[in-house]
Amino acid sequence: MKPRESIGEHVMSKNNKTIYLISNGDFRTPACLAAWPMQDQALKSLRAGLKKLGYNAEVLPKFDKKRKHGFLMRQCEGAEVIAKLPPDAPVAVVLSTWAFSHHITGSLQTHKGPILLIGNFDGTWPGLVALLNHAGTLDRLGVKYSRLWSETFADDEQFMKQLQTWCEKGEVRHSSNHLADASKLKLSSQANKLGEDLAADMLKNKRILGQMDPGCMGMYNAVLGPDKLGAIGMPLELLNQSDLVAEMNLVDEKEAQNHLNWLVRKGVWFNWGTDKFEHLVHSQVLEQMKMYSAAARIYQRYGLSAIGIPYQLGLVRSAPASDLVEGMLNNADRPNVRDPETRQIVNKGRPIVHFNEGDLGSAVPQVIMNDIYQRKGMAPETTLHDVRWGREYEGKFVWVFEISGAAPPAHYGGWKHAMVYRQPNVFFPLGGGTCSGVSKPGVITWARFYEKAGQIGMDCGTGEVLKLPEAEVEDRRRRTTYEWPIANVHIPGYGRDECMATHMANHITMGYGDILEELIATCRHLGIPTRVAGDARKTLK
Repeated sequence: MKPRESIGEHVMSKNNKTIYLISNGDFRTPACLAAWPMQDQALKSLRAGLKKLGYNAEVLPKFDKKRKHGFLMRQCEGAEVIAKLPPDAPVAVVLSTWAFSHHITGSLQTHKGPILLIGNFDGTWPGLVALLNHAGTLDRLGVKYSRLWSETFADDEQFMKQLQTWCEKGEVRHSSNHLADASKLKLSSQANKLGEDLAADMLKNKRILGQMDPGCMGMYNAVLGPDKLGAIGMPLELLNQSDLVAEMNLVDEKEAQNHLNWLVRKGVWFNWGTDKFEHLVHSQVLEQMKMYSAAARIYQRYGLSAIGIPYQLGLVRSAPASDLVEGMLNNADRPNVRDPETRQIVNKGRPIVHFNEGDLGSAVPQVIMNDIYQRKGMAPETTLHDVRWGREYEGKFVWVFEISGAAPPAHYGGWKHAMVYRQPNVFFPLGGGTCSGVSKPGVITWARFYEKAGQIGMDCGTGEVLKLPEAEVEDRRRRTTYEWPIANVHIPGYGRDECMATHMANHITMGYGDILEELIATCRHLGIPTRVAGDARKTLK
């Protein structure tokens, strides 16, 4: 069967002068209420811009006076809206906040008209993150679409030119000159040998990925075929988060308190308070310490090489946030957890690789990178981040990478630089701490694994975490989510427009140190088609 994107090309009808603007949103009412003013502003700007181009715009769904916003909040609502459209109608999905992609992407699989994703490029209202998630999801499903992004929409001359192209032709294309086919690049003999040996070991001895409750927050780009994973030596172990809660109930209070005492002795800063509905309190963190032990036990029990706790939305009503747990697991320096059955310490002195939000597209590079780091005697800690925002600083485009709550403290320079805030109560009613900090300066390797229309791939490159002035870092934190960890990253040749044009997910995986050649070599020997992004590609010719 041909990839879906080659079946039934979307063509814009010259007689169709109505563009349907669809407001996809969050599952959670507070998020939709908070983001609606920005969405309303974006819709007004787009309607004005389309009018200048000679097109009408119909906004769907209509503003709901009872809900006090006009976002889709469920897949059934998205299906209802798409069903009412003319089958070949041009559809633009307007994204000004985080939105659950599956609300609409399943219905768009059968839509015959042109599809455009439009995201606001803003840190406070992460429509750009939602755009990349929707793009990765549509790619995963094999649906043809186009993508555009802007800070000002109708006032953005370049955006308006591209929007006009889409309106007239039904698609808009972006340059991919920043990408290179890694199979054509030169690698050192040492890197090739390491990759060959590692790939052979993975295919023989397997790296089992323990994914709990897949599909976190509508991220279908984070759900990958077990056939594809098994073929590269990473079979899936599908687990349930209810078992994590059950295991937490078996962890002794003393064990949990010992973990917390360990963190305090290490110099971790806790933003303690007294009101559990607003502040971080002892009982929340103690439950997180139980989750930490429980996750390590499950990792050991199933012989895993990585574990992923999605948390949202499955655990959000059952337990405090998983984030502090995730930062601890991914760190080599962490409290010991003794397996109750064997009495052995689980992965002593090494990370228990955790792929946040249950994202298998991060699990694959995290496991490979962890193995490479270990073989080379380098710091092994890895994490994923959201591609959250970015702007110019002293002539360089510097990304804000920021994940919802946790990265390994080794990335901040150690536990003494880690900060634990209460997760915002709007989304985390039961509280729980983050594992936050400002990532230290240094060279990084980044990657993203994906599945597109039935074919797997890996994008990767190198970059640098920059040390920025305190005032600049503070402003970036306040323009995004203050409680979450931040990495200020410059990727030469992979700035705003390059990344937004081709990145295959809302997430990006990173670790410290240049292991790009070894990563490419391992992917080659595993049979993973690989692209190198940015200027890093020029160093391997």
